[in-house]
Amino acid sequence: MAILTFLRHTPRVTIPPTLTRSTTRSPLRLEIRYQLGALESAWDALVDQQNLSSPFLASWWINNAAEGTPALLCCFAGSELVGGAAFQIDTVGPRPFAVERVRCVGQGTLAPDHLDLIAQSDHATEVLDLVLRWLQRPGSRVVDLDGLSATGALAQSLSSHEIARMAAPWTKLPADSAEYLAARAGQVRSTISRTRKRFVREGVYLRRVPTDDMPSALDRLAELHDSRWSEESSFLDGWKRFRAAAVAGAASESVIIHELVSAEGDVIATELDLLCGNSLAFYQAGRRTEREWRGSGSVLRADILQWACSQGFAEYDLLRGDESYKADWSDTKRQVVRCRMGVGPRGVSLIQAARAQHILRVGATRCEAMAKELISRGPLKSRHEVHSEQSD
Repeated sequence: MAILTFLRHTPRVTIPPTLTRSTTRSPLRLEIRYQLGALESAWDALVDQQNLSSPFLASWWINNAAEGTPALLCCFAGSELVGGAAFQIDTVGPRPFAVERVRCVGQGTLAPDHLDLIAQSDHATEVLDLVLRWLQRPGSRVVDLDGLSATGALAQSLSSHEIARMAAPWTKLPADSAEYLAARAGQVRSTISRTRKRFVREGVYLRRVPTDDMPSALDRLAELHDSRWSEESSFLDGWKRFRAAAVAGAASESVIIHELVSAEGDVIATELDLLCGNSLAFYQAGRRTEREWRGSGSVLRADILQWACSQGFAEYDLLRGDESYKADWSDTKRQVVRCRMGVGPRGVSLIQAARAQHILRVGATRCEAMAKELISRGPLKSRHEVHSEQSD
């Protein structure tokens, strides 16, 4: 709890400067903030400079999506922001043995992807050093970073602590949407073509939600998402934080929603996408489940991608997950990883206990599967019975 008290009462903290390899470069200074405030523009400019810029590193996300106490690491060369990293802090473990936990902003139900630190290229090594020193500073904690870009500086530096890896499908977008659609599977093209013709006859149309209607559109998204996925999705557990982030993102035209609307004005399908640089990332969707609206999700996505191609977007990112439908819309994959390490005696002990619990759980699952297999084969026979049968 010490670090939580520290962050609540000390919005900005300076730690000793790093040692630089160049004697002509000023040492970096680290400030830890809850909100970016006046640094938003400079932060977002750095995000745009990264090799793989992620919408989940943008100011609209990190200012609103944190669960727990935000810890926004801002690295300065003099008065210039040259790098940083965004985390959220809470505690994990049973009381009174609870330990501080450091995670990526929004990690958990909101599942952000392609995460890393941000830095000017000529300060990247120093920024990484400052961030790692902060993560490994004195005290006990669990550092649990999920959704890291596998090729990023943080994932590479923490590779010995990697515990999971998942694919994130994406595809390049040509200037001509017809070229993209022609590369889709025949069944996908057929579904889009047949459903679109039916919708045209019925007066169904595509609508891009204007910024001033975004709050209402988000409420419709929540309703349709819950109707479609219900207990299968935990997304709505973090809805309050996501809604605040999405409203902020819409104001900067980084969050957009497209809807398919019936002739009567009812929304039958909706998709929310995130914009970052020349990339469009699919984040969430919802649709009516009545049979008459079957295929609406595919038509909506095809219409969105037609718009994206016309606007010059270079890629469509479906983010992490191996859901089968993503293969219909993507050609290649990136990797995101989860790294977990313990710092200090209690942090290391908690990680070791979690690892032991996982091994026991896996062992119990395997034993249960073996028992079910044996039971399915019928009653077990004694060694004497088997020997008697073989003698007959």
